[in-house]
Amino acid sequence: MDKVCGAVNGTVQSMSDEPKIDMNDPSALKAGLSEWLNGKVTAIDRSIADLKALENGPHPKSKELATAAENGLGQAKTLLTDTRSKLDATTDATQIIAAFTEMLGKAATMEKTGAEVQKKFDESGLGEASKKAANCKGLAAAPTS
Repeated sequence: MDKVCGAVNGTVQSMSDEPKIDMNDPSALKAGLSEWLNGKVTAIDRSIADLKALENGPHPKSKELATAAENGLGQAKTLLTDTRSKLDATTDATQIIAAFTEMLGKAATMEKTGAEVQKKFDESGLGEASKKAANCKGLAAAPTS
């Protein structure tokens, strides 16, 4: 569990910051948001690669559990890359803000996905182990935006 939570920890920490934006300059706004989103996608890619390495772990459901976490991160990546594509396709500040606002509106779905992954861990009997693992404790205490 500590390794699984460690694999996800980088993404969670990455998501805790806010983009640096300049509302007075549409090109700077676009560049700042795109760069921020790119950093999040990079963190997700790293976490997914780390989780893939754990698919053959000692628990009988290691592959199922790692895949569930990978899929949750994959959904977040899709949301971020879709938003980045919308940003990159426009120079209009209103459309830039609309794309970012739309992404934020979908954030609740990502929280639900995270809860579903945690439920899988609980159902596998690893819920208690996750509460004791150092990296998992760090996830529970991770700052949120």
